[in-house]
Amino acid sequence: MNGKKCTIIFVCIISAMIFTACARLIPSSKHNIHTSYKEWAEQIGLYSTENVKVSCYDGDNLISVGAEYENGLVGYKELCEMIDAHNKFVDENPDYFPSDIKILFYNEAGGEQPNISVFFNKETDFDWLNDYIKELRRPYTSKIQYMSIDMEFANTELEASNDLEINIPVIILQCHDNSYTPRDKIYEFLSEFKNAEKIILDYYQSPDFDKKEICNEIHKYLPNVEIYTAESEDGQHYLEKCQ
Repeated sequence: MNGKKCTIIFVCIISAMIFTACARLIPSSKHNIHTSYKEWAEQIGLYSTENVKVSCYDGDNLISVGAEYENGLVGYKELCEMIDAHNKFVDENPDYFPSDIKILFYNEAGGEQPNISVFFNKETDFDWLNDYIKELRRPYTSKIQYMSIDMEFANTELEASNDLEINIPVIILQCHDNSYTPRDKIYEFLSEFKNAEKIILDYYQSPDFDKKEICNEIHKYLPNVEIYTAESEDGQHYLEKCQ
């Protein structure tokens, strides 16, 4: 082998070694996190997700986390475990966050589609949703206590699993087409919400749905949960409890 070939091979080997070393130093594009709450981010696993693409930004008394999961139930479970880890962190560190901070986890669909679901601790940027939240009069906490699910775009979220537990007390189901119809155990996934207290059916843009039928179906899986329907009149949004 002549000297020129040896030099080329040597350069290739060194280049490969440098590339490998750099790859270890450069953070994965899966985690794009800009937050001053480093201890929290590390404790709940924002830096170490395997099936969830995470972006996190601090704002004015706000933490916004974008989470786009991959690999179906595996990724969705990892996302839910991150929410549970957040709530555990708050329990163990009650004075860590500023009082009245807003914390949101957006389960992103990708592209131009709306968020599949949003996990949050208090009022969101959606004014119509805030009316319902305020009406419930739940005490403030930096724990995640609400989850809104878009029934039209959710797929994995609506898949019942015995291997998944979601500890969020208030679930808001949004739907603007006929996917709310009680068919093929579509509401069975609600059995994953082990500590559910209240469910809001935000179906007011589909006024013809049978409230009693849907409430009965939901109570098959969560017999003790309180169910409310979201109503709208003259631009005002309010809740009506299902009897």
